[in-house]
Amino acid sequence: MKRWILFVTLGLALGWGLFWVWSAYGLKTEIATWFVERRAEGWQAEYDDLSVRGFPSRLDVTLTGVRLFDPEQDTGWDAPFLQVLGLTYKPGHRILVWPETQQLKLPQGTVQIDSTGLRASVIHTAEGQILRANLEARRLRIDGLGKPLNLSDLSLGLQQVPDLPDSYRLGLQANPGTEPAPTLDPALQLQAEIRFDQPWTLGATSDQRPQPRLIDLRKAAYQAGKLQLDLTGTLSVDAQGRGDGTLTLRAENWRDLLAQAREAGQLPDSLAKPLENGLTLVTGLQGNANRLDLPLRFDRGQLSLGVIPLGKAPSLTLP
Repeated sequence: MKRWILFVTLGLALGWGLFWVWSAYGLKTEIATWFVERRAEGWQAEYDDLSVRGFPSRLDVTLTGVRLFDPEQDTGWDAPFLQVLGLTYKPGHRILVWPETQQLKLPQGTVQIDSTGLRASVIHTAEGQILRANLEARRLRIDGLGKPLNLSDLSLGLQQVPDLPDSYRLGLQANPGTEPAPTLDPALQLQAEIRFDQPWTLGATSDQRPQPRLIDLRKAAYQAGKLQLDLTGTLSVDAQGRGDGTLTLRAENWRDLLAQAREAGQLPDSLAKPLENGLTLVTGLQGNANRLDLPLRFDRGQLSLGVIPLGKAPSLTLP
Protein backbone atom coordinates (compact mmCIF):
# COMPACT_ATOMS: atom_id res chain seq x y z
CA MET A 1 0.00 0.00 0.00
CA LYS A 2 2.80 2.39 0.89
CA ARG A 3 4.58 1.54 -2.37
CA TRP A 4 1.40 2.39 -4.34
CA ILE A 5 1.17 5.78 -2.62
CA LEU A 6 4.82 6.44 -3.43
CA PHE A 7 4.29 5.63 -7.13
CA VAL A 8 1.24 7.89 -7.31
CA THR A 9 3.11 10.72 -5.60
CA LEU A 10 6.06 10.37 -7.96
CA GLY A 11 3.71 10.24 -10.94
CA LEU A 12 1.91 13.41 -9.87
CA ALA A 13 5.22 15.19 -9.24
CA LEU A 14 6.53 14.14 -12.66
CA GLY A 15 3.27 15.21 -14.31
CA TRP A 16 3.34 18.60 -12.63
CA GLY A 17 7.00 19.07 -13.54
CA LEU A 18 6.26 18.32 -17.20
CA PHE A 19 3.28 20.70 -17.10
CA TRP A 20 5.46 23.48 -15.66
CA VAL A 21 8.15 22.93 -18.31
CA TRP A 22 5.49 22.94 -21.05
CA SER A 23 3.90 26.15 -19.63
CA ALA A 24 7.27 27.89 -19.27
CA TYR A 25 8.27 26.95 -22.82
CA GLY A 26 4.92 28.14 -24.19
CA LEU A 27 5.16 31.46 -22.33
CA LYS A 28 8.73 32.04 -23.46
CA THR A 29 7.81 31.21 -27.06
CA GLU A 30 4.78 33.53 -26.93
CA ILE A 31 6.89 36.49 -25.77
CA ALA A 32 9.65 35.82 -28.29
CA THR A 33 7.05 35.57 -31.06
CA TRP A 34 5.54 38.92 -30.01
CA PHE A 35 8.90 40.60 -30.51
CA VAL A 36 9.36 38.91 -33.89
CA GLU A 37 5.91 40.11 -35.00
CA ARG A 38 6.69 43.69 -33.94
CA ARG A 39 9.92 43.66 -35.94
CA ALA A 40 7.97 42.40 -38.97
CA GLU A 41 5.75 45.49 -38.58
CA GLY A 42 8.77 47.78 -38.72
CA TRP A 43 9.31 48.25 -34.99
CA GLN A 44 12.61 48.17 -33.19
CA ALA A 45 11.86 45.35 -30.75
CA GLU A 46 14.83 43.83 -28.94
CA TYR A 47 15.94 42.34 -25.65
CA ASP A 48 19.25 40.96 -24.39
CA ASP A 49 17.90 37.96 -22.49
CA LEU A 50 14.61 36.21 -21.74
CA SER A 51 14.24 33.76 -18.87
CA VAL A 52 11.36 31.97 -17.11
CA ARG A 53 11.78 30.78 -13.51
CA GLY A 54 9.64 29.91 -10.51
CA PHE A 55 9.23 26.11 -10.48
CA PRO A 56 7.04 24.59 -9.15
CA SER A 57 4.22 27.11 -8.52
CA ARG A 58 5.28 30.26 -10.36
CA LEU A 59 5.94 31.44 -13.89
CA ASP A 60 8.17 34.49 -13.50
CA VAL A 61 9.47 36.09 -16.70
CA THR A 62 12.48 38.42 -16.72
CA LEU A 63 13.45 40.41 -19.81
CA THR A 64 16.73 42.34 -19.72
CA GLY A 65 17.88 45.14 -22.00
CA VAL A 66 14.43 45.83 -23.43
CA ARG A 67 14.18 48.29 -26.36
CA LEU A 68 10.92 49.07 -28.15
CA PHE A 69 10.19 51.76 -30.73
CA ASP A 70 7.13 52.21 -32.96
CA PRO A 71 8.18 54.50 -35.85
CA GLU A 72 4.59 55.03 -37.00
CA GLN A 73 3.60 56.54 -33.64
CA ASP A 74 7.11 57.90 -32.92
CA THR A 75 6.95 56.34 -29.45
CA GLY A 76 9.31 53.98 -27.70
CA TRP A 77 10.53 52.59 -24.40
CA ASP A 78 13.93 51.54 -23.04
CA ALA A 79 14.52 49.74 -19.75
CA PRO A 80 17.29 47.62 -18.20
CA PHE A 81 14.71 44.96 -17.30
CA LEU A 82 11.02 44.10 -17.02
CA GLN A 83 9.56 41.32 -14.88
CA VAL A 84 6.18 39.65 -15.44
CA LEU A 85 5.28 37.52 -12.41
CA GLY A 86 2.45 35.01 -12.10
CA LEU A 87 1.20 31.79 -10.56
CA THR A 88 1.08 28.65 -12.67
CA TYR A 89 -2.48 27.88 -11.58
CA LYS A 90 -3.75 31.47 -12.13
CA PRO A 91 -2.89 32.31 -15.76
CA GLY A 92 -5.27 35.28 -15.86
CA HIS A 93 -3.41 37.27 -13.19
CA ARG A 94 -0.05 38.91 -13.81
CA ILE A 95 2.16 41.31 -11.84
CA LEU A 96 4.55 43.63 -13.70
CA VAL A 97 7.66 45.05 -12.05
CA TRP A 98 9.63 47.93 -13.59
CA PRO A 99 13.19 49.08 -12.84
CA GLU A 100 13.97 52.24 -10.90
CA THR A 101 15.13 54.00 -14.08
CA GLN A 102 13.64 53.82 -17.59
CA GLN A 103 13.06 56.03 -20.63
CA LEU A 104 9.90 56.76 -22.58
CA LYS A 105 10.23 58.24 -26.08
CA LEU A 106 7.35 60.44 -27.22
CA PRO A 107 6.86 62.72 -30.24
CA GLN A 108 7.46 65.67 -27.88
CA GLY A 109 10.81 64.31 -26.69
CA THR A 110 12.45 61.78 -24.35
CA VAL A 111 11.01 61.35 -20.86
CA GLN A 112 13.16 60.06 -18.01
CA ILE A 113 11.23 58.03 -15.41
CA ASP A 114 12.73 57.37 -11.99
CA SER A 115 10.72 55.43 -9.43
CA THR A 116 10.66 53.29 -6.31
CA GLY A 117 8.25 50.36 -6.04
CA LEU A 118 6.69 50.84 -9.49
CA ARG A 119 4.57 47.79 -10.25
CA ALA A 120 1.20 46.83 -11.69
CA SER A 121 -1.34 44.02 -11.38
CA VAL A 122 -3.41 42.92 -14.39
CA ILE A 123 -6.39 40.54 -14.38
CA HIS A 124 -7.62 39.37 -17.79
CA THR A 125 -9.77 36.77 -19.49
CA ALA A 126 -8.43 33.75 -21.36
CA GLU A 127 -8.89 35.77 -24.58
CA GLY A 128 -6.70 38.56 -23.21
CA GLN A 129 -9.43 41.11 -22.45
CA ILE A 130 -8.44 43.26 -19.47
CA LEU A 131 -10.93 43.17 -16.60
CA ARG A 132 -8.97 45.09 -13.99
CA ALA A 133 -5.56 46.72 -13.69
CA ASN A 134 -3.83 48.57 -10.87
CA LEU A 135 -0.55 50.48 -10.82
CA GLU A 136 1.29 51.79 -7.79
CA ALA A 137 4.58 53.45 -6.86
CA ARG A 138 5.99 54.72 -3.59
CA ARG A 139 7.90 57.41 -5.51
CA LEU A 140 7.69 58.57 -9.13
CA ARG A 141 9.63 61.30 -10.94
CA ILE A 142 8.90 62.18 -14.57
CA ASP A 143 11.35 64.55 -16.25
CA GLY A 144 11.53 65.71 -19.86
CA LEU A 145 8.28 67.51 -20.67
CA GLY A 146 8.78 70.91 -19.06
CA LYS A 147 8.94 71.10 -15.28
CA PRO A 148 9.76 67.72 -13.60
CA LEU A 149 6.83 66.01 -11.90
CA ASN A 150 7.47 64.43 -8.50
CA LEU A 151 4.81 62.22 -6.92
CA SER A 152 4.58 59.86 -3.97
CA ASP A 153 2.13 57.12 -2.97
CA LEU A 154 0.79 56.87 -6.51
CA SER A 155 -2.23 54.62 -7.08
CA LEU A 156 -3.90 54.20 -10.49
CA GLY A 157 -6.79 51.82 -11.16
CA LEU A 158 -8.70 50.70 -14.25
CA GLN A 159 -11.79 48.48 -14.01
CA GLN A 160 -14.15 47.28 -16.70
CA VAL A 161 -17.76 48.32 -16.12
CA PRO A 162 -19.97 45.22 -15.65
CA ASP A 163 -21.95 44.33 -18.81
CA LEU A 164 -20.21 47.15 -20.74
CA PRO A 165 -16.98 45.61 -22.11
CA ASP A 166 -15.89 48.81 -23.88
CA SER A 167 -16.33 51.04 -20.79
CA TYR A 168 -13.91 51.43 -17.89
CA ARG A 169 -13.78 53.24 -14.57
CA LEU A 170 -10.53 55.11 -14.03
CA GLY A 171 -9.22 56.30 -10.67
CA LEU A 172 -6.02 58.12 -9.71
CA GLN A 173 -4.61 59.27 -6.37
CA ALA A 174 -1.15 60.76 -5.83
CA ASN A 175 0.52 62.92 -3.21
CA PRO A 176 3.26 65.53 -3.74
CA GLY A 177 6.80 64.26 -4.01
CA THR A 178 8.98 63.99 -0.92
CA GLU A 179 12.12 65.62 -2.32
CA PRO A 180 14.16 67.38 0.38
CA ALA A 181 14.19 70.70 -1.48
CA PRO A 182 11.00 72.82 -1.34
CA THR A 183 8.83 72.17 -4.38
CA LEU A 184 5.36 72.86 -5.70
CA ASP A 185 4.72 69.28 -6.71
CA PRO A 186 1.00 68.57 -7.04
CA ALA A 187 -1.48 66.34 -5.31
CA LEU A 188 -3.69 64.62 -7.92
CA GLN A 189 -7.13 63.02 -7.87
CA LEU A 190 -9.13 61.61 -10.75
CA GLN A 191 -12.42 59.74 -11.06
CA ALA A 192 -13.83 59.10 -14.51
CA GLU A 193 -15.80 56.62 -16.58
CA ILE A 194 -14.62 56.31 -20.19
CA ARG A 195 -16.26 54.50 -23.09
CA PHE A 196 -13.77 53.36 -25.75
CA ASP A 197 -14.34 52.21 -29.32
CA GLN A 198 -13.27 48.69 -28.30
CA PRO A 199 -12.28 46.83 -25.10
CA TRP A 200 -8.72 46.94 -23.81
CA THR A 201 -6.69 43.77 -24.36
CA LEU A 202 -3.17 42.61 -23.58
CA GLY A 203 -2.25 43.25 -27.22
CA ALA A 204 -3.50 46.85 -27.26
CA THR A 205 0.04 48.25 -27.14
CA SER A 206 0.93 46.64 -30.46
CA ASP A 207 -2.43 46.54 -32.23
CA GLN A 208 -4.74 49.48 -32.84
CA ARG A 209 -5.18 51.17 -29.48
CA PRO A 210 -8.69 51.62 -28.06
CA GLN A 211 -9.68 55.27 -28.39
CA PRO A 212 -12.02 57.23 -26.08
CA ARG A 213 -15.46 58.06 -27.42
CA LEU A 214 -17.20 59.35 -24.29
CA ILE A 215 -15.50 60.78 -21.18
CA ASP A 216 -17.54 61.26 -18.02
CA LEU A 217 -15.15 63.25 -15.86
CA ARG A 218 -16.62 63.04 -12.39
CA LYS A 219 -13.67 64.57 -10.56
CA ALA A 220 -10.26 65.85 -11.58
CA ALA A 221 -8.35 67.78 -8.93
CA TYR A 222 -4.89 69.36 -9.05
CA GLN A 223 -3.42 71.08 -6.00
CA ALA A 224 0.04 72.62 -5.82
CA GLY A 225 0.84 75.12 -3.13
CA LYS A 226 -2.05 77.61 -2.98
CA LEU A 227 -3.26 76.63 -6.44
CA GLN A 228 -6.40 74.46 -6.52
CA LEU A 229 -7.79 73.34 -9.86
CA ASP A 230 -10.94 71.23 -10.35
CA LEU A 231 -12.61 69.93 -13.52
CA THR A 232 -15.90 68.08 -13.99
CA GLY A 233 -18.09 67.40 -17.00
CA THR A 234 -18.71 65.19 -20.01
CA LEU A 235 -17.05 65.13 -23.42
CA SER A 236 -17.82 63.14 -26.55
CA VAL A 237 -14.84 62.39 -28.79
CA ASP A 238 -14.96 61.84 -32.57
CA ALA A 239 -12.73 59.61 -34.70
CA GLN A 240 -10.23 62.47 -35.16
CA GLY A 241 -9.81 62.88 -31.41
CA ARG A 242 -11.76 66.14 -31.24
CA GLY A 243 -13.70 66.67 -28.04
CA ASP A 244 -17.18 68.14 -27.95
CA GLY A 245 -18.81 69.27 -24.72
CA THR A 246 -18.26 71.41 -21.66
CA LEU A 247 -16.17 70.98 -18.54
CA THR A 248 -16.69 73.14 -15.48
CA LEU A 249 -13.39 74.69 -14.42
CA ARG A 250 -12.90 75.96 -10.88
CA ALA A 251 -9.54 77.42 -9.90
CA GLU A 252 -8.28 79.06 -6.71
CA ASN A 253 -5.31 81.43 -7.17
CA TRP A 254 -5.49 80.96 -10.92
CA ARG A 255 -2.71 83.47 -11.55
CA ASP A 256 -0.27 80.90 -10.14
CA LEU A 257 -1.45 78.50 -12.85
CA LEU A 258 -0.73 81.05 -15.59
CA ALA A 259 2.69 81.76 -14.11
CA GLN A 260 3.57 78.05 -14.01
CA ALA A 261 2.41 77.59 -17.60
CA ARG A 262 4.55 80.52 -18.74
CA GLU A 263 7.63 79.26 -16.88
CA ALA A 264 7.21 75.79 -18.39
CA GLY A 265 6.90 77.25 -21.90
CA GLN A 266 3.36 75.90 -22.26
CA LEU A 267 1.79 79.36 -22.61
CA PRO A 268 3.42 81.92 -24.95
CA ASP A 269 3.84 85.48 -23.68
CA SER A 270 1.75 86.77 -26.58
CA LEU A 271 -1.24 84.87 -25.20
CA ALA A 272 -0.52 85.02 -21.46
CA LYS A 273 -1.08 88.76 -20.97
CA PRO A 274 -4.37 89.02 -22.92
CA LEU A 275 -5.61 85.87 -21.18
CA GLU A 276 -4.73 87.26 -17.75
CA ASN A 277 -6.44 90.56 -18.55
CA GLY A 278 -9.59 88.80 -19.75
CA LEU A 279 -9.75 86.48 -16.75
CA THR A 280 -9.16 89.40 -14.39
CA LEU A 281 -12.18 91.14 -15.87
CA VAL A 282 -14.34 87.98 -15.64
CA THR A 283 -13.38 87.13 -12.05
CA GLY A 284 -13.89 90.75 -11.05
CA LEU A 285 -17.45 90.56 -12.34
CA GLN A 286 -17.93 87.32 -10.36
CA GLY A 287 -16.88 89.10 -7.17
CA ASN A 288 -13.74 87.09 -6.31
CA ALA A 289 -10.53 88.08 -8.10
CA ASN A 290 -8.64 84.96 -6.95
CA ARG A 291 -11.30 82.40 -7.84
CA LEU A 292 -12.14 81.33 -11.37
CA ASP A 293 -15.40 79.53 -12.12
CA LEU A 294 -15.99 79.20 -15.87
CA PRO A 295 -17.07 76.67 -18.52
CA LEU A 296 -14.25 75.14 -20.57
CA ARG A 297 -15.86 74.46 -23.96
CA PHE A 298 -14.68 71.98 -26.60
CA ASP A 299 -16.29 72.65 -29.98
CA ARG A 300 -15.18 71.01 -33.25
CA GLY A 301 -11.51 71.13 -32.39
CA GLN A 302 -11.57 74.58 -30.79
CA LEU A 303 -11.27 75.45 -27.12
CA SER A 304 -12.65 78.41 -25.20
CA LEU A 305 -12.77 79.44 -21.55
CA GLY A 306 -16.05 81.21 -21.00
CA VAL A 307 -16.15 83.81 -23.77
CA ILE A 308 -12.35 83.79 -24.20
CA PRO A 309 -11.13 81.74 -27.21
CA LEU A 310 -8.02 79.69 -26.44
CA GLY A 311 -7.40 78.32 -29.94
CA LYS A 312 -7.00 74.71 -31.02
CA ALA A 313 -8.06 72.14 -28.43
CA PRO A 314 -5.64 69.30 -27.56
CA SER A 315 -6.27 66.01 -29.32
CA LEU A 316 -7.88 63.32 -27.14
CA THR A 317 -6.42 60.48 -29.23
CA LEU A 318 -4.22 57.98 -27.39
CA PRO A 319 -0.80 57.53 -29.09
